[in-house]
Amino acid sequence: MAQLPNLDDLSLSGYLIPVDRKELLGIGTVSRGRFGGALLLRHECADRDVMSMLLDIPTGLHFTEVDIRCMSECFPSAVPLVEACGKTLVRLSYMATFFGKPLSFS
Repeated sequence: MAQLPNLDDLSLSGYLIPVDRKELLGIGTVSRGRFGGALLLRHECADRDVMSMLLDIPTGLHFTEVDIRCMSECFPSAVPLVEACGKTLVRLSYMATFFGKPLSFS
């Protein structure tokens, strides 16, 4: 991500390998491009650490669409991310699965 000048339509999904958070401190600050288009966060990538990393990007977030699908409650972490896209956001979709039951809003 740090070497891409403009990144539209970012999609992150899959499983994360646990690492020492101190090693990744400030990783979002090395990214300098314009982050726009659609942002899709799925499964384990829809967590607080990934959202915090995106919020660290110094050029800001300019996504027009945000689609978050998580396996547990991540709403408190998603709010600042969505607020950061407030001037450009057109579409928001959020779904959290609790005990096999999906709860969503669009």
